[in-house]
Amino acid sequence: MKLDAPGLEVAGVRLDLLTEAHRAALADSGAVEAMWQWMPVIPTGTNFTAYFDHTLADARDGRSIPFAVTRLSDGAFAGVAAYLDISRTHRRLRIGYQWHPQSMRSGIVPAATALALITRARLCRIRRIEFQIDEENVAATKSVERLGATREGVLRSYMRAAKGTWANMAIYALVDNEIRTAMTLLQDRVEALQTA
Repeated sequence: MKLDAPGLEVAGVRLDLLTEAHRAALADSGAVEAMWQWMPVIPTGTNFTAYFDHTLADARDGRSIPFAVTRLSDGAFAGVAAYLDISRTHRRLRIGYQWHPQSMRSGIVPAATALALITRARLCRIRRIEFQIDEENVAATKSVERLGATREGVLRSYMRAAKGTWANMAIYALVDNEIRTAMTLLQDRVEALQTA
């Protein structure tokens, strides 16, 4: 199996490779307003068009695998996520840029998306899954801590954020059996949300 193979569906969400066809849906989703708080500065500018073009270029050049998330119950655009910093030699990657519309953040969509990404990584024999999160993004740090990810340290003044500050990035990771534990936790969470 490949990380970018089609057919990535879990618990009512589908992850498709992000393409030009998703540009309008992402632009209209509310992400444009929310993304500036946590996105890094990129060389081509800090506007939606520059970020979307940069994401597609990174994907074409093999630097990332970005996904668009669809909620299958109604076909609604449900967010984005990506595999980043992929090393097949060392069997590691980073999950990042996971974002969902405000109306879907407390439901099944985030848990199912994380489960799909982590399960696919495990099936592709990834042994280390990393998360880099701005220390100020408390919701995101709590989310990965609930998965059982270990906080390994902080990269101080690691990147310039689009909002104009310098971000300290907290590094979290799941390794080996921790990945299976996270999958079990997410599966239990998804099942609980499905029956709620």
